[in-house]
Amino acid sequence: MRTKRIAAVARFEFLAVVKRWSYLIATFGLPLFLAAVSGTVLGVQTYFLTQRAEESSAFGLVDEAGVVDRSMFEEKQGARVWTFEESDVVLYAERATATEDLESGRLRALYVVERDYLKSGNVRAIQSEKTPLLSMRGTTVEPLLRSLLRRSLLDGRLGQDVEERVISPAHFVRARLGPEGAEVVGVDEALDLLVRTTIPLFLGILLLTALLSASGYLVQTVSTDKESKIVEVLLSSVTPEEILAGKLFGLGAAGLVQFAAWTSMVVFVALTASAALSAVVSVPWVALLVSPFLFVLGYLFLGSLMLATAALGANAAESQKLTMGWAMLAILPLMVLVVLLEDPNGILGQVMTWIPFTSPLTVIIRLAVDASGVAWWEVAGAVAVLVISTWLSIRVGARLFRVGFLLTGSRPSLAELWRQAR
Repeated sequence: MRTKRIAAVARFEFLAVVKRWSYLIATFGLPLFLAAVSGTVLGVQTYFLTQRAEESSAFGLVDEAGVVDRSMFEEKQGARVWTFEESDVVLYAERATATEDLESGRLRALYVVERDYLKSGNVRAIQSEKTPLLSMRGTTVEPLLRSLLRRSLLDGRLGQDVEERVISPAHFVRARLGPEGAEVVGVDEALDLLVRTTIPLFLGILLLTALLSASGYLVQTVSTDKESKIVEVLLSSVTPEEILAGKLFGLGAAGLVQFAAWTSMVVFVALTASAALSAVVSVPWVALLVSPFLFVLGYLFLGSLMLATAALGANAAESQKLTMGWAMLAILPLMVLVVLLEDPNGILGQVMTWIPFTSPLTVIIRLAVDASGVAWWEVAGAVAVLVISTWLSIRVGARLFRVGFLLTGSRPSLAELWRQAR
């Protein structure tokens, strides 16, 4: 094959794609649009929920068992109120009055310490239809009520230090072992979990989207060339193998640019969020560094197969149907994403690492979730499998591509395809 002609085909295909408005919008405009919409929606929801919480921030308490320590409540506007961590607990003498306030929406929930509480431990939680939906269960105040009941039951029976430890047995200080074994204190567990699960998910989706997008351009350009009879003109100056190689490299470069732009935006958002929240989070740098290389190998493998099968179709619709099977095999890791996130180094993750169709996406997810659990030889083995599979797929794909390109207007038989593939 002649390098200059391959480069010419690749340059033409690359420029033809990157100059399209659809490509520019999908690469740069769509992520910014989604980020703006997501930020706006999140801001509106946060403001709305904050306003709703301020409108009904009080909880009612009726002590029918007579166990609650009244001295912890202060008189405020004719009511006995216990304020703790921005939550107000109003103590009612009568259940009927508390029920009326609950029905009017002045209370988020009403808790009744039943008469047989000392034997049963039952505290009835009551909500009304006017209670805000997302705060019906009163999850923020129920731990406080448990603390209040413990304090009331233990009042004067134990030493002060022992009483405090019974009420609050442990304050967990979150830490994580750093790369060199040193403890990193101040880990925001919720944010860290969000980053550790969201980044692998986004990386996997972006990698798969870029792979399928670039492969989709391959299918589209091949079917367009066949339907417009440009094939006959191309074959007068370049061979089918040179056309296949040029299209692979040109459209692959466009897909790599798209993937790099999306990944950069995701990393920037993750770092900005962690800096804004002043939290210690772990960014999967190893996965980010390896992802472009795996993208190239995965694209060359899938792209050559999709390009070969697309050339066998008589039109664009038929070419897309023929290539659908390769796309389904590529998305298998996302179908079992929950298993990979929960047990990235389990049997399923290890097996899918060695399958060329699922290897790029699986390795990225495993490295993003737990890079220390992935041995270097697994990554090297996955790369080796991809390289060998890519070489075979390009060899076989070039032959099928030549058959599909030369036999325009007719479909080769299965026997002919098998003979060419061998």
